Amino acid sequence: MGDKWFPRSIKPLTSKTYAMSRGSNVFQTPTQGGVARQALKYTLEPVPFTLNFILSDNGYAALLNFYDAGINHGANSFKMNLDSGTGIVEHQCFIKPGTFKSTRPSHNNWYVAFTATAEVTPSQNEVCENLYQLYDCYGEQSCDVLNAFEGFVQGGYFV
Repeated sequence: MGDKWFPRSIKPLTSKTYAMSRGSNVFQTPTQGGVARQALKYTLEPVPFTLNFILSDNGYAALLNFYDAGINHGANSFKMNLDSGTGIVEHQCFIKPGTFKSTRPSHNNWYVAFTATAEVTPSQNEVCENLYQLYDCYGEQSCDVLNAFEGFVQGGYFV
């Protein structure tokens, strides 16, 4: 596990190009005359993020230095703050081989794209198995319910 951090001042575009995909951890076994059976390959699923950046010359030079020297041409993993659905938190990532692409369509900026695969996401590590039931019941007020419950447990509210 690498301990290098992706340069924190280089942030991915999040307007239209920030994406992640799930479902690579499921395999199907065909059956004779029926629907294929599905099962998990592993307990935890690596999650790929499609990331795009617009960088100045200095930002591009810093990114190349990190890529070449910091993570050994992409062979080593690194830490990066990403949002996989639970807010922006630390993820242990590696750059998928063959996905690092850069172009310079104008004289001012570099466009860089790559796929960073997170080894695991926080939602896979969390043990709260009933979050979806809580959300199904209370919707967007789920956080308010949990905060009120926390206040009650800590003695902030009296009955």
